[in-house]
Amino acid sequence: MRRIACLALAFASTLLPLHAQERAGYADYVKGAVEGYIRPETRAFANAATRLPTAVEDACKSPGTETADEFRVAYGGAVAAFGRISFLRYGPLAEESRLERIAFLPDARGVAQRQIRKLVAERDESATTPESLAAKSVAVQGLTALQLAAFDDDGQVTLGGTDEAGVYACAYAQALAVNLAQLSGEVAALWEAPDGFSGQLEAAGPDNPRFRNSKEAAETLFNALVTGLVIVRDQDVIPAFGPALGNDPASAKPNRIPFSRANFGQAYIASELTGIRDFIRASNYAKGVDSEGEWIAASLEFEVSNSLKALARAGEPMRETVKTPEGYKALSDMLISLKGLRDLVALNLAGSLDMTGGFNALDGD
Repeated sequence: MRRIACLALAFASTLLPLHAQERAGYADYVKGAVEGYIRPETRAFANAATRLPTAVEDACKSPGTETADEFRVAYGGAVAAFGRISFLRYGPLAEESRLERIAFLPDARGVAQRQIRKLVAERDESATTPESLAAKSVAVQGLTALQLAAFDDDGQVTLGGTDEAGVYACAYAQALAVNLAQLSGEVAALWEAPDGFSGQLEAAGPDNPRFRNSKEAAETLFNALVTGLVIVRDQDVIPAFGPALGNDPASAKPNRIPFSRANFGQAYIASELTGIRDFIRASNYAKGVDSEGEWIAASLEFEVSNSLKALARAGEPMRETVKTPEGYKALSDMLISLKGLRDLVALNLAGSLDMTGGFNALDGD
């Protein structure tokens, strides 16, 4: 009789839906995120950033179309790689102001441009070595500063000038590039360290000073997704519409789009979105949703795809295309998809995973 009962239980278990049999736990989400996304992507950013010093040096020592193009490719690669980790606003990126030192965003008041103009006008030598530059304002460091130092308003590479201003610009750009390589290397190394932040995430428990259980660790990672989506919509895209939000291309301010000066605005925003999408995939959330949430994964993919298609329709260079009715309309369409995507993550996915969702680190809501 006992054997029959056991067989009956075993048979019944095979009838359970797949999500019930293999539902992932909070520790699985953390492990998937750290090992399947964060570590490889921070390494990829470090690899991209290490190409910058040589690219700057070549563009400065042998100015010409070829070296300018090589620098542009290296810079664009670093921008795209950074976009894929920019939402990881905890741990190594959050510590020691590394995030702001890599990219001073948003900068609605043009603080970086004012400070950089001042140090260039004064030929501030303390900005021409990586060590002294690292101690200066975060606004004059990172990819955002390198964009201002190496590109003109038309997105053309300006490195290689032989006059006093050109020589100084190259020295400053070289310091920026080396500093970026060092910062990116630190971030990657700290995520690899088993006794660092990743170790605390994966070893959550009563004796852990940061995470008392795996759910707390998983929620820290999850809530950064919500913040990341808010940033894409509210800080990267909406300011580009100008005061007549969504209604008047003539009022557009596409210079507010990050990295649009160098014509990498589209690439950066696309990388932010694909990064968030790939983080969700790596975290195996689809295996943990309840029976009522099995539709969420496909809907997330759909909204990301719609956002990327609208972004592609906006075109590049965005500082020109967003001022056209077609580009402006495409960006307006993107806002709709981004709102849907944010709600899917913050409300539907969070609820289905029984996580405290909807927390936005920018305003504490």
